[in-house]
Amino acid sequence: MNNAHYLVIHETEYRYETSVVHAWQLAHLQPRETPWQRVLEHSLQVEPEPSELARSIDYFGNPVTRFSVARPHTSLLVSARSRVDVAPHAPSTGTETPAWEEVRGEFLDGPASQRFELEQYVAPSPSAPLLPAAAELARCEFTAGRRWLDALLGLTLRIHREFEFDPVATTVSTPIAKLLKSRRGVCQDFAHVMVSALRSIGLPARYVSGYLLTMPPPGQPRLAGADASHAWVSAWCPGLGWVDADPTNAKLADTEFVTVGWGRDYGDVPPLRGVMRGGDEQELEVRVTVEPIGGTASSDEAPAITVG
Repeated sequence: MNNAHYLVIHETEYRYETSVVHAWQLAHLQPRETPWQRVLEHSLQVEPEPSELARSIDYFGNPVTRFSVARPHTSLLVSARSRVDVAPHAPSTGTETPAWEEVRGEFLDGPASQRFELEQYVAPSPSAPLLPAAAELARCEFTAGRRWLDALLGLTLRIHREFEFDPVATTVSTPIAKLLKSRRGVCQDFAHVMVSALRSIGLPARYVSGYLLTMPPPGQPRLAGADASHAWVSAWCPGLGWVDADPTNAKLADTEFVTVGWGRDYGDVPPLRGVMRGGDEQELEVRVTVEPIGGTASSDEAPAITVG
């Protein structure tokens, strides 16, 4: 399988009922460098022009941009443009892995440095708590002696099969306990359910935020702005490291996926989060385009990062 090369455009526009006097925002919009993903170009434009802007790396190693707009405004447009190269990285479904109980034991009994890294992804987090119902869901697939990768794929497929995609059934604050009963939600919800299920049986799992190449119906053109942010799960296995799985689409994540960042749950990697003075009611519109572009980048092509 060849590398995939994408142009990703993510536009977020806020429109306010009354003037905002001052706004502060934190953005996770720059794709992350990984062993399988190279960021060849990234730019971030903010209108009105920000009075302050700074780039940094957060606790989880994700690139983050903080900015403020200290002038009255009735709309805010944040436009991120990224070009990335993604190499194949998903293991084949027939890859031999230890029984899942051994993976859990390896985490518990492994080197201190490894345990330090993984422990934060086994502990509960606000949107992915440890719950008996989540553990029960996991144990439908993580049965005694079953190979870790087989069980992971089984859980991925089970969530896809048993949970219905419903964009109006939940909000960003809908608790896992409710999701496990309603069995309805969106990609963010399904990722939280899977992370909670894995952690509830003692297996490290993290929440991943990014983009997925989606295909239009047969005979119809790709429409600019018709894609969306996506979320999936990364689970750890000795020998393989982190393996990405997408319960929304019932598959391991590979070259169709662009990784922006990861953390314990959505709260660690929201595309945009901020506070403002004024504005009253607001309208939000998000437009995302993931466009495949021909060819792959040369190995010595330097990244170009601009923010302003």
